[in-house]
Amino acid sequence: MCVSLYSLPKIVRVARHRKLSDPPGTHKIHRSEIPALGGVAIFGGFSFGLLLAGSRFMTGLPFLTATVIMLFFIGLKDDMITVSPWKKIIFQVAAGTILFLFTDLKFTDLHGFLGIRHIPVWASFALTVFLIVIIINSFNLIDGIDGLAASVGIIASAAFGTWFWLSGDRGFAIASAALAGSLMVFMGFNLSNGRNKIFMGDTGSLVIGFILTVMAIRFNEINAGPSPFIRLHSSPSVSIAVLIVPLFDSLRVIIIRLIRRQPPMKADNRHIHHLLLRAGLNHRRATLLIAAANILVIATAFLLDGLGIFRLGSVILLLCTALTVPVYIKVAKRENWGILNKKAWRLILSDQKEMDVYRNLVVIIDGHRAKPAEAGQLAEAAVPHTESGGVNQNT
Repeated sequence: MCVSLYSLPKIVRVARHRKLSDPPGTHKIHRSEIPALGGVAIFGGFSFGLLLAGSRFMTGLPFLTATVIMLFFIGLKDDMITVSPWKKIIFQVAAGTILFLFTDLKFTDLHGFLGIRHIPVWASFALTVFLIVIIINSFNLIDGIDGLAASVGIIASAAFGTWFWLSGDRGFAIASAALAGSLMVFMGFNLSNGRNKIFMGDTGSLVIGFILTVMAIRFNEINAGPSPFIRLHSSPSVSIAVLIVPLFDSLRVIIIRLIRRQPPMKADNRHIHHLLLRAGLNHRRATLLIAAANILVIATAFLLDGLGIFRLGSVILLLCTALTVPVYIKVAKRENWGILNKKAWRLILSDQKEMDVYRNLVVIIDGHRAKPAEAGQLAEAAVPHTESGGVNQNT
């Protein structure tokens, strides 16, 4: 935490001086250049805390540190000169492979899901690497408004870290605390509106997504072992609940794209944080609402753990859907979708005004409200009606 607090103001100054900032764009919400190297401070704070306090308790720490450094540098390169998505995926697969080959951080048990417990080595490798890639990229996609990625990271770190501590795993409890502390400091700068405002960039989102995936793996393996704090009956579903914001949002958006016969990785404005902004919330309120929903889902998963993996997963899916539908309704009313004359599924899949997604956002960014007509005119003048670019911080 102290390392992040010390380094962030200096990183902001250097980034502004060297013009290493994220410029405004068609697919971005911010209206001025903002430094996007906050991930450097997050990485530094996490690594310092982990290496200083966690080295006594963790086996395989050198290999874990090496994989984090690998993703840090590919994220840093992407923030400075842009890296192709496929190259980033190659590095993510490489990190997962190193983790699988040289540490015990791998999925070895399905906890009785579909009647399967222990899985063969090839299935363990495929599942471990696949989930690392999926969770990292899902986390990257939610890094779209101030405070959201950091708050999700803090909540997940707190949930996993508490479980690790109570289960006697001091090393990963320290890792969780180091990540949460770094994110708390970053969040203060990210939510500010002054010259110290900064984004985490891919440097941060790749590293955080990877660390949270490692924590999810460790969480499941502890519950498959002989001495968890409390033996969970639905450990995989509970770990999904902890990471539900990036996983459910990415799943929902990709399904809609496939139904619409669009490329699954096509950039658009259907992510939950976009919808909340379109519903009239500002960044802080949208982040607070999503964080509260995340905590609700986590609490529900722990309380209903006895249902079993499949049934608990179904409950989590239904709960998330129930929390999302009112947001669609609010957006539909605000943007005059005319849902009373459409079938129910058109509410979810409608393209109406999708190219005008930032209508009313110009004033919402500053936390102010305006009349719909006035906001619409401002957005018409400020935002071209085209879709291009990828989804990243404040996109």
